[in-house]
Amino acid sequence: MRNCSVAIASVLSIFSAVSLHNVAAFAPSSSHVVGVAAGNTILPRSLLHAVKVKTDVGSNDDQKASYMPDGIIAQEPNNNRSELIAALAVAGPLLTFADPANAASNAVPSALFAYGHYICLFAIVSCVTAERLIVKPNMSEDEEKSLGYFDIGLGLTGTLLLVTGYYRAVDYGKGWEFYSHEPIFWLKMAGVGIFGGLSLFPTITIIKRTVALNTGKELPPMSEKLASRMKSVLNAELSALAVIPLTATLMSRAIGHVNDFPTQIVGPGGAVVLTGAAVYKYVSEALAWEEE
Repeated sequence: MRNCSVAIASVLSIFSAVSLHNVAAFAPSSSHVVGVAAGNTILPRSLLHAVKVKTDVGSNDDQKASYMPDGIIAQEPNNNRSELIAALAVAGPLLTFADPANAASNAVPSALFAYGHYICLFAIVSCVTAERLIVKPNMSEDEEKSLGYFDIGLGLTGTLLLVTGYYRAVDYGKGWEFYSHEPIFWLKMAGVGIFGGLSLFPTITIIKRTVALNTGKELPPMSEKLASRMKSVLNAELSALAVIPLTATLMSRAIGHVNDFPTQIVGPGGAVVLTGAAVYKYVSEALAWEEE
């Protein structure tokens, strides 16, 4: 890395010298500049260093000139190809043997866990959306089975989401010390817990109906009341899934970050209470569900 810095510094130094030489090439000697007539106005002597009167077109000048209006000649800079070649000759070997740039040692695992986390979130949204579209009164046997398959997918991807999220928070993200002092992080955890509690009502209902279907028991068609309740819960799940990514983007940018936030009481305590309340409510409702 040090060799690379030295090489870059060498190139910049040589290029700076070449640039200064180019500027100097535009300033002809006093023997070439005597005065310029522009119409009826004589340019001040202070400007004579930048122009040359076209007095001797056939003279043998050591530098080429490009002709401009009003008899002014602007001199072109010398060919600096040799200086550039010399600069590359000096810097080339140093750049060749410079230490290569290395990515962080945990960059690949971090990227993979982030990718898995996002894929799980997309899969969860897809499963919940599919359930919401399938649920209706008097579903067919195939629709009942499809509902069960999507709910299994929801459970698997939800578990993977928690696993990848844990490793991102502890090992591959900004670190637990950062996230634990972020109130929005705990708000996100509460949202995840509420989503989990909500999902238990459809899951328990689907399990009960799938068991009855697979064991040959009589399975009454899904009633209008149960279908309506399932839809409302699934709508609430989708709403929670819309809020959770918002909290993730806010917390990752340290919005609301508090250095002295009570990480062992307020944050986890609030998330646990809300999660427990959601789980208790929807599990109890699913187990005690009765058709009127």
